[in-house]
Amino acid sequence: MKAIKFLLFGIIGLVVLAVAGLGAAVMIVDGQFVKTRLERAMKEKNRTLTIEGAPQLKLFPVAGLAIGKTSLSEPGSDKAFVSVDSAEVAVRVMPLLSGTVALEKLNLAGFKANVVKRKDGRMNFSDLAGGPKADAEEQKRREPPKLKIAGVGVQAAQLSYRDEATGRELTVGDLNLKTGRLDGSEPGEVSISAQLKGKRPDLDVRVQAAGKLRFDLGREEYMVDGFSVQAKGAVDRDQLSVAFSAPKVAVTPAKASGEAITGSILLKGPGRNVDAKLNVSAVEGTSSALSIPRLVLDLNAAMEGNAVKGKVDTALKANLAERVYELPKIVANLAISSPKIPQKSVTLPIQASLRADLGKQNVAAQISTKFDESNIQAKLGASRLAPLAATFEVAVDRLNLDRYLPPERKEAKADERIDLSALKGKTVSGKIAVGALTVKRVKLQNLKADIKLAGGKLDVSPHSANLYGGTLSGALSADANGNRIHVKEAAQNVAIGALLRDAAQKDVLEGRGNVNLDVQTAGGTVAALKKALAGSARVEMKDGAIKGVNLADSARNLKSALGAKQAKPDPSQKTDFSEMSASFKIANGVARNDDLKAASPFLRLGGAGNLDIGNNTIDYLAKATLAATTKGQGGREAGNVAGITIPVKLSGALDNPQWNVDYSALVAGAGGALGTIGKSAGGVTETVKKGAGGVGDALRGLFKR
Repeated sequence: MKAIKFLLFGIIGLVVLAVAGLGAAVMIVDGQFVKTRLERAMKEKNRTLTIEGAPQLKLFPVAGLAIGKTSLSEPGSDKAFVSVDSAEVAVRVMPLLSGTVALEKLNLAGFKANVVKRKDGRMNFSDLAGGPKADAEEQKRREPPKLKIAGVGVQAAQLSYRDEATGRELTVGDLNLKTGRLDGSEPGEVSISAQLKGKRPDLDVRVQAAGKLRFDLGREEYMVDGFSVQAKGAVDRDQLSVAFSAPKVAVTPAKASGEAITGSILLKGPGRNVDAKLNVSAVEGTSSALSIPRLVLDLNAAMEGNAVKGKVDTALKANLAERVYELPKIVANLAISSPKIPQKSVTLPIQASLRADLGKQNVAAQISTKFDESNIQAKLGASRLAPLAATFEVAVDRLNLDRYLPPERKEAKADERIDLSALKGKTVSGKIAVGALTVKRVKLQNLKADIKLAGGKLDVSPHSANLYGGTLSGALSADANGNRIHVKEAAQNVAIGALLRDAAQKDVLEGRGNVNLDVQTAGGTVAALKKALAGSARVEMKDGAIKGVNLADSARNLKSALGAKQAKPDPSQKTDFSEMSASFKIANGVARNDDLKAASPFLRLGGAGNLDIGNNTIDYLAKATLAATTKGQGGREAGNVAGITIPVKLSGALDNPQWNVDYSALVAGAGGALGTIGKSAGGVTETVKKGAGGVGDALRGLFKR
């Protein structure tokens, strides 16, 4: 009995001691004490905390704090970071001992926060973030707290975000949030409304959501009942209307079930017209392994065409040298952005299925759709969501991108920035297969490509396609580490004439040829990429013809040609050649050629010079030597012009070169051949002897210029 008596006395003593200690704490730790400590802590962080009046403090059985008008400044500035007209928060003490956070009250009135992302990527609250973050494994081991909410009330709050690097702004204003009891046992009422305003894009949208919600984080149980979302307003110049409804969805570790989720998006204006309807069948599986067996999206859209970031249109209309540095840029930018559809109506019915293991962060989806004349099948998967690690397989039977690309544009500006930094932080790999692809009128068949993105480097390798009776194969890479680009391509046995007719809409050549490129470059602008271009290139053609002129026929009728005026090309005429080849060594943006070679029954062509891609200039000397016979060109002998070498100087802008005949070199090298021409032409030797001007007039007539 004495033992029990002493035990009771001990318990009573402990209770008295606890009450005495709690009373002393209340006397010592009052609102003014808390205010002084908080203001001192913020001053140490070079911030100013201002609290009007003394906060009201409670410790037991509910720990609570109530403050009046309060503001916290930016570091070293008078600008407000956070301010509030009044705030009150209360948490029950005893449940904390069992790991349960029982939020008895949270009321905010007139709360304002200004969040800024600096140009260096740091946030304006980074100094308040606290100690080092736990590593990923430690975070996985931590169990989520048991959370019970008696009620939350937020009135007229405002959250503002600004990105100093991009100029993007977003303000969530007039934010009102009210909840009933959310204790994890029964669904509680939740309602929220806000006004969204922003820049880049311009945004002014009113959002409202309401319904019943139940959740238990520890037991992984979630439920929504009669939940709906509406949004109306303006995006850029277009009117937006959004509606979503989730009648009832329940997810537990043992089972997931619910009714279909439906939604609609209507965007209408001068730039875009989009009408989309979404239907998600009831979820299946469990809270850790969700499955949506059927998801249907019906999209009808007409959008104003904008240029792709990679300037696809510019690259495809540029000359061969410019395409070298543009192609990887196209691929890189298509990986981080997509073109908008031009002003035409598009119907896009999408059917998909989705599986997600939230515990392991695994997501898998299968998608099928018909896009105009294109049937598309895709498999998507992610083994990690943050940072992203994903795989994909995409198969398309036919795709005509010309339907969706914008009109032709001017060339890219030299100082235009080329930024590949968006490639960093992601790991993606996959395959693409397209049965028939049309881009800027160029037609490819059986296109296949392996794509890999890791460590900030994008590789499209290997890739292959059939191209105008020949083949195309190679590798492309774009590396954000140093903004580097590498292209290695081989086009074999391609019908050059058909390719030029589609790509450049010019009918000037016949024949088949090979093109090999192996070039790399680096830089932050278009101009820098051009000037850093390095590598090699080679072009070969056989058994072709230059269309529009018959040089053999011109030589046989030299007498009339010497006095003829400039004539237009004749599509019915052509000059055959048996072979043509040239190789280039490229360094610092300059392509050097020393081995131009072309042979026909009538001409032998050689040349050497520089193509300065970085500065868009050309300095090249071509030499055409007349052969002794025209056999094979369908004509009689033309021995009287054999051996004459015609030097042609190309100079000026690379994309619009000027060419001139070096008459002095022609006269010096021609020797007696000019006299023979003069006699056969019926006395025009005197004209030739007068100097380069006479020879120039004669040659212009000869070559239809």
